[in-house]
Amino acid sequence: MLHDKPISHLILILFTSTLGANILGEALRVFLGFIAGSDTIVERALLQYVTYSVGPHMLNLIILSFSFELALRFNLITILGMFVGWYYFKYSY
Repeated sequence: MLHDKPISHLILILFTSTLGANILGEALRVFLGFIAGSDTIVERALLQYVTYSVGPHMLNLIILSFSFELALRFNLITILGMFVGWYYFKYSY
């Protein structure tokens, strides 16, 4: 699998496919909310997400301050997107 493929390509492909799956999931959430209303069983099964967050961390520079936080939201569509990215990496090139 990783004989002639750099690990940076795997990271880039997984990041891109996860980001695309998150965008698709949020668009699907809006579309389902418009068609079927909110809080349907399909929305609960496919689009209910689990949040993992680190932070917030404050950086105070007297004149201004910065706040940093990293939050990751995973749902079933995101996991499917990661699988599609892995499959592309393994079998495509």
